Amino acid sequence: MQTLFTPRRGTIVGDARLAGQAEGFKEGFKEGFKAGFKAGFRERRAAGKAEQLLRLMERRGFSPTEETRQRVTTCTDAPLLDLWFDRAIDATTLDEIFAAPSTTDRVPAPAPARSSEHTAAPGQGLTDPRPAAN
Repeated sequence: MQTLFTPRRGTIVGDARLAGQAEGFKEGFKEGFKAGFKAGFRERRAAGKAEQLLRLMERRGFSPTEETRQRVTTCTDAPLLDLWFDRAIDATTLDEIFAAPSTTDRVPAPAPARSSEHTAAPGQGLTDPRPAAN
């Protein structure tokens, strides 16, 4: 029987090996966490949108079939789920909700937030907070 040599803590080789393992573990964890977190966030967000769409359809009196429920819950395209949700607000049939999207149907990206200096009420001038130089 052959015994494998494994350096232990307290030796130069053992300490270097353990430090390398710890560094590799940290790097691997960081990379895996970033990739997994982003993917998980997108999946949870899409799942939430799908749940809201199904709830809206039920509240509007639609009776989604199991096939329709499957289509909604497996969709991972957030803008498409937004489009279906917006259509479900005014639709009279399920076919109207799930009609093929056109280029004019896409949900626009939200407008960028404007700072308070751009939101002054009409008639109110913007003032410079710096003191006037004489």
